Amino acid sequence: MLPNSDYTNTARELIYTDLYIDVVVRPDYSVYTKDHEVFDRAARYFPIVEQSRKKSFEVLDWLEKHAKHWSGPFKLIPRLLPRTDFETLSPGEASTILQALSEKDL
Repeated sequence: MLPNSDYTNTARELIYTDLYIDVVVRPDYSVYTKDHEVFDRAARYFPIVEQSRKKSFEVLDWLEKHAKHWSGPFKLIPRLLPRTDFETLSPGEASTILQALSEKDL
C-alpha cells in the first residue's frame, strides 16, 4: 500500500493505493486477476510502482496460470469449502466448530 504523496503525521485522512494482488476464482473455476488497472493508475503517480510494474504483472500472470491449473500455491486450497451458516447456530455450536477447525491445523 502506498500513502498519498501529501500525507503528513497530522493529516486527518489517509488515502492509500491498494497494491495487493487479487486472484479471483469463479464458481466454474475460471480465473482472473483484477489488478492491472490499479497498477497502471498507480504507476502514473508513484515512481516506485512504475519501476516494479513489469515484475508485478509477471507475478499476476504466474498466479493466474497456477490458479487455472490448481497448482503452485493453489494446490493446498480445497476446490470447495464447506458452508457453515454461523448465524443459524448458537454461540456454543459455533464455538465448537471453530475450535475443531483451529485444532485441525495444529
